[in-house]
Amino acid sequence: MRRHARSGSLGDIPDDDLEKTNDNEKQGTKIKNNDIKDYIVDYTNNSNLHGLKYIGEKERTYVEKIFWLIAFICCVVLCSCLIRQVWIKWNISPVIVSFAENPTPVWQIPYPAVTICGETKTRQKKFNFTEYFHLYRNKRDNLTEELKNLFEDVTMICDDHLAPSIGRNFSEGADITNNIKMVSPTLTDVFFECTWKDTPVDNCSMLFSPVVTEEGICYTFNTLRAEELFRTENLHKDYPYLEHDKKAGSWNLDEGYAPNTPIETYPNRGSGYGAKSGLTFVLKANTIDLDYLCRGPVQGFKILLHNAAELPRLSQQYFRSPLSQEIVVSVKPKLMTTSEGLRPYDPERRQCYFPNERYLRYFKVYTQANCQMECLANFTYARCGCVHFGMPHATDMAVCNAGRMACIKKSQMELVTIGIQSAIDKKASDTEALNRAREVSEQCQCLLACTSIEYEAETSQADYDWEALYRANKSEIPVDLANVSYSRVMIFFKEAQFITSRRSELYGQTDFLASCGGLLGLFMGFSFISLIELIYFLTLRLCCVFFRRQNTLAPVEFPSATDNKTHKF
Repeated sequence: MRRHARSGSLGDIPDDDLEKTNDNEKQGTKIKNNDIKDYIVDYTNNSNLHGLKYIGEKERTYVEKIFWLIAFICCVVLCSCLIRQVWIKWNISPVIVSFAENPTPVWQIPYPAVTICGETKTRQKKFNFTEYFHLYRNKRDNLTEELKNLFEDVTMICDDHLAPSIGRNFSEGADITNNIKMVSPTLTDVFFECTWKDTPVDNCSMLFSPVVTEEGICYTFNTLRAEELFRTENLHKDYPYLEHDKKAGSWNLDEGYAPNTPIETYPNRGSGYGAKSGLTFVLKANTIDLDYLCRGPVQGFKILLHNAAELPRLSQQYFRSPLSQEIVVSVKPKLMTTSEGLRPYDPERRQCYFPNERYLRYFKVYTQANCQMECLANFTYARCGCVHFGMPHATDMAVCNAGRMACIKKSQMELVTIGIQSAIDKKASDTEALNRAREVSEQCQCLLACTSIEYEAETSQADYDWEALYRANKSEIPVDLANVSYSRVMIFFKEAQFITSRRSELYGQTDFLASCGGLLGLFMGFSFISLIELIYFLTLRLCCVFFRRQNTLAPVEFPSATDNKTHKF
C-alpha cells in the first residue's frame, strides 16, 4: 500500500502529482521571468533613446551589451550633472540687470529732494553752547535744572563724545525737540535767497520746510508730507517730523507720475537740464553764531539729495557746502525697474521687494533707506531701551537723552556687525537685551525696492567772494550783511535724458526647460515624446498586455525589431 502524507493541505495528493505540481510552479516562474525579460526587450527595441536597442537585441554578444549599457549610464550621469549646474544657476541667480532700450527724459521723474542741515546748531543770543559746556562740566551745581536739561538736549545733536554720561537717560521727545527748535537757527537765519527754475522766490519758506532729523532741525525741499510718508496710526503724536502740507496726488514711487500730469506738480518734476532749470539758493551763517565745540572745526552746511519718499538721514550720507564757497551740483539720476516676470520669485532670489511685499511699521513707502532707519530704531530700542528723537518710533517707546548717547552710538556700530558675529559665534548671548537685538537684526532684511530712484551728485566749487561785488561797485557793505558768511549752491540735472536700468529674468522657466531639453537631446536623444513613450510602456501598454492575456488563451506575441522571430507569453 502506498503511503500518503498527513499534511492537511497535501494529504490527498499523491507524491507523483506533488512532484508534477512543483515542476509546473517552477515552469510558471520561469515563464514569468521570460515574460518580464521579453517586455523589457520589446521596450528597448522600440524606444527612440540612443543606444538602448543594442542592449536588447538577441544577436548582440554580452560584451556589446555591457559596452552599450555602460555608455548609456555614463551619458545619463554626465547629463544629470550638467542639468544640475543649470538648475543651480537658475535657482541662485535668476536675475540679470540690463539697460533699457530707450533713454528716459528727466521730466518723467521727480526732481531730487534736497535736505540741508547747518553745522551751526544754536544761536549765540539764545544759547552759547561752549559757555554752558564748561559751566556744566565745572560748575554744574550752579546751573538751574532748566538749563541743565537744555544743555543735555542740545548735546543730542552735537558730537557724540560731548554728551555727558551723567545726564538724563530718558526724557520726553516733545521737550527735546522744543528746546532744540528754540535755540536753532530759523529758516530765515539759514536762507538768504532762493531761485527755482531761474525764477526768484519771494520767501524760501515757499520751497523749504523744517524736518526733524538726527542732526536736529533741518530744512527739506520736494519731500512727501508726513501723511503720505508715515503710517501715522503707528507713529507717536508728540511732535511732527515734517511740517508741510503739499500733497503728492499724482505720483508714487512704483508707478511714477500719472498720465496727463502737468509739469507744475508736487513733487516737483524736472523740466530740463542745466543751471537755469534747477534749484539755486544762497545760505548764510552769522559769524557770531559759529561754534567750534559742538560740531568741531568744520563749519558750513551738510546737503543730501534723496528720494522724495525717504526720510533723510544726514548723519550717514551728505556732501558739504563750505562757507564762502559756491557749490555746483550736477545730478545724474539712477532709476531701477523690475519686470513683472520676476514677481513669482522670492524676494531673496530677485534681491528686491515689490509693493506690498514688505510691510514697514512706520513708513507707508518701502525703500531701503526707510527700512534701514526703522530697523535701526527697533535695534536701538532693543539694545538701549529707548530711541533717538530723530528716529521714528511708537508711543510706547521711550526717548533717549544725553546719558544714553554712548549706547546709541554703540548700537549703530553693532547693527552692522552683529549679523556677522551671530553667524560665526553660535553660543548663547550674555544678556537678554543682546538676544532681543540679534532677533531684530535678523528680521531687518532691508533689500532694495524693485523700483528705486537714486541721485548721483558731481560737485565742483569755487570761492564765493560776495564782498568783492560791493568793492567793485564802490559801495559800502550794509550793516545787516556785515559779519555774515554766505554759500551759494546750484543743483540741476546734468543731462536731459538718462539710461534706466532694469531687472529681468536671466533664466525663465522656458529657458530652463530649453537648456535641459538640449542637454537630454544631445546626450540621449531624449524628447518629450520619449517621456510619453516611457509612461505608455509602464502603464497603458502593460495593462493592455495583461488584459489580453487574461481574456484569451492565445499567447501574446512581441515582434522583434531585428528579425522575424516572435516572443510568446
